[in-house]
Amino acid sequence: MTCLSEQNLPMTRIHELTEQYFATFLAKDAVQAAAQAFERAFPPGEAHRWLDQSAKDPLWNGLLIALRCGQLLPHRSRIVLGQIYGSEQIGTGLANDFATFEQERLLLLCLDTKNQIIRRRVVFQGTLNSCPAHPREILQDALSTATARIVIAHNHPSGDVTPSKKDVAFTKRLQMAGEIVGIPLLDSFVIGANDYFSFAEQGLINCNTDSE
Repeated sequence: MTCLSEQNLPMTRIHELTEQYFATFLAKDAVQAAAQAFERAFPPGEAHRWLDQSAKDPLWNGLLIALRCGQLLPHRSRIVLGQIYGSEQIGTGLANDFATFEQERLLLLCLDTKNQIIRRRVVFQGTLNSCPAHPREILQDALSTATARIVIAHNHPSGDVTPSKKDVAFTKRLQMAGEIVGIPLLDSFVIGANDYFSFAEQGLINCNTDSE
């Protein structure tokens, strides 16, 4: 399967964000030309290569920093739905939340820079043993709010928390995609009958983003 950087949606999103950025201080007729000039120097399809670079032009450098942060414009205050302090805390809570679900569900938690939950949403609901999830939809959802990082969790109705090969592959794809657009994956959980599996606790995800 292709990773997010090879899909049309992220490149379109980068283009949209670039135009939004220049529109905050340039006249309307100058926005498109500025965006095109930026994209000639930093092609959206090669974002995985240039996101960590710096530009000599301070305006362009500001845009690079903004893209790495995953947000460009001020957002209204969001309702805080809780705060994450560690994998054990959130894993135990999610085990209780998922206890009655008979179908597999994928939950997205969007966090701010202090790891406060500002969005909580079931993004997919599958059959008894499958959940057709796609990284692009998850990150598109995360980009709709002032998200600094994300956590995902899905349940195994069988009760076994051992991640499948598909779980591992999907988590890696989402982590790579999140790094490209500047929204790191903090943790991924598999929830069972009375227990959970944390990719971060098991060393399968390495996110060193500290709370500010």
